[in-house]
Amino acid sequence: MLELLETFRVVHLGGARQSGKTTLIRDQLPAAGGSSVTLDDEGLLLRARDDAAGFIASLDRPARIDEFQRAGEGLVLAVKAAADVDRRRGQFLLTGSAGSLSAGRSVETLAGRVGRAVLWPLSQGEQRGDVESFLDRLTEPGAWPPPGIWKQPVRDEVIAAIVRGGYPEIVTENMTQRARSRWFEAYAEETIDREAVRSLVERTPGPELRRFLRVLAARSGRELVMTEVARDVGISRITAARYLALLEALYIVHLQPAWATNATTRSKRAPKVHLVDSGLAASLVGLGERDLGALDRDREFGFLLESFVVSELCKQATWNVRSFDVLHFRDRNGPEVDIVVEQRLTGAIAGVEVKASMTPRAEHARHLALLRDRLGDAFTVGVVLHLGSTVVPLGDRLWALPVPALWARW
Repeated sequence: MLELLETFRVVHLGGARQSGKTTLIRDQLPAAGGSSVTLDDEGLLLRARDDAAGFIASLDRPARIDEFQRAGEGLVLAVKAAADVDRRRGQFLLTGSAGSLSAGRSVETLAGRVGRAVLWPLSQGEQRGDVESFLDRLTEPGAWPPPGIWKQPVRDEVIAAIVRGGYPEIVTENMTQRARSRWFEAYAEETIDREAVRSLVERTPGPELRRFLRVLAARSGRELVMTEVARDVGISRITAARYLALLEALYIVHLQPAWATNATTRSKRAPKVHLVDSGLAASLVGLGERDLGALDRDREFGFLLESFVVSELCKQATWNVRSFDVLHFRDRNGPEVDIVVEQRLTGAIAGVEVKASMTPRAEHARHLALLRDRLGDAFTVGVVLHLGSTVVPLGDRLWALPVPALWARW
């Protein structure tokens, strides 16, 4: 974040409600002077809407404006005009929990002036005070083989991490399962009713949109088939597409694009849908630690585990000095790889399979092997993440690791 403020005149920090944006600004970006306002204050919001230029002129720099999107395009244009007159870096920090469609278009007018960042819920490393380096390991052949540092099965630890998720209040308050469920339920309702209704849509979708979110939660970790989702909710495909865009804008839902060797092929393939927070996803479908530990829940657990891993990798990608894309691969002939990590600068590819099994086997890596053979030297390493305790070689550049390798130091 500091690097962005030192580089751009305007920085846009997005992220879900309760993800810690206010704390980050207050504790990690202390201002020497300057001003900090929130447009959750209705009086300030009226001023920003009625006289955007005057409102911006009244703020001491650096100026931090929370929930900026509520004031609409006029405020963004006023920020643009002010940044064009005074070209100092780090003048404006715009934060919002609704990267709304209208605000998103407006921010495009700041091209060349704005740096963007998204604050995800806390990663597992952040919760434990560890510096995560898993993405870097995927690009460093010399980092393999990893040490066998796990002494016992990690299934229970991972299940607890999944249902806890990463929202700071859940993490720090040590809530019971019942308290977490109440918190997540209230969070979903408030976010949809307060944010979506007031700033993103013309009518109140309320219960229908919450039902749509629950259907997506039940499909988290799977390819998105919009016609099936629309059918399950009882709405048109057009409405479903609008609701999906809305939930993406609220940083509740994340789409994992498909990977292919060329951009045209990628754009034609379906993304996978994930809820940004695994704890919210589990709560919305009524799954707690005991439920996920039951054998008859293994299929549901597998998809939720995959979503959890995808989110952890996306979090790591946001702060890594290298630029990574977290994708998935599905060949028309059947083979698929849960996660493909592509380094943008070099084109290097790593593959990750996620298995809700405590016993890794060679067959778990068969599609990673196909991807390796297809890509040759461009393929760095393939990893099967599992719930056991062992580090197992599965072939040339193929390894099985316990899921906590994502955040553990090694």
